[in-house]
Amino acid sequence: MSSRPAPRPSIKILTEREREVVAGLVRGLTNKQIGLELGISHRTVEIHRARAMRKLGAPTLAALLTSVLPQRSKLPGADRVRPA
Repeated sequence: MSSRPAPRPSIKILTEREREVVAGLVRGLTNKQIGLELGISHRTVEIHRARAMRKLGAPTLAALLTSVLPQRSKLPGADRVRPA
């Protein structure tokens, strides 16, 4: 019996908007900053974040980021620098 960890779900299962929100989180932006950037409310950002966490099986924000960091090249704008 192998003790290898289960493979991480691919971020491909996320909607485009969920990927945009997760990309903002990877960049270290707050929900409010992500909302301003995407033209949506911070509450809508929270909803997209929660759905992404559920789909990827991440119980916490830290777990979500740990899960998506190896796949960040697939996130729109995740490589952009955080605004000062």
